[in-house]
Amino acid sequence: VGLAAPQVGVNVRLMVFNPEGVRGSGREYVLANPRIISTSNTTERGEEGCLSFITDKGLILGDVDRATMVKIKAQDENGAKFQLKLEGWTARIFQHEFDHLQGKLFVDADRMIAEDRAAAAEELQKLEAEFAALHPGVEAESVVS
Repeated sequence: VGLAAPQVGVNVRLMVFNPEGVRGSGREYVLANPRIISTSNTTERGEEGCLSFITDKGLILGDVDRATMVKIKAQDENGAKFQLKLEGWTARIFQHEFDHLQGKLFVDADRMIAEDRAAAAEELQKLEAEFAALHPGVEAESVVS
């Protein structure tokens, strides 16, 4: 559905997503340097997963509360500035990808609800151990503790 540049090791403020989940079907968003102008006061809880958190059991999933509407400013792939109002599923996807640009993850304590974080803790610890084995000497902040 979506991918932010930092997820693939590219340090730019860029995201791409398609609410349909099928390339070439529906609208495909390419947003550079996105900024949130405003959000609704209304939130909705919904299940999310992330390509950054795949285990041998599949995607780690968990419920996250998100604003039901966001107004944003961004640039397209040619640098043209524009504004959008996103709602529902599309707003949720944008907020998830925007979090990546802000250094936030859906499994963070201020995102995923506590019960789902507790249920995912064992799988998250396995991912952290795999990272530590692949990158000795690199101190990474735990998303579990």
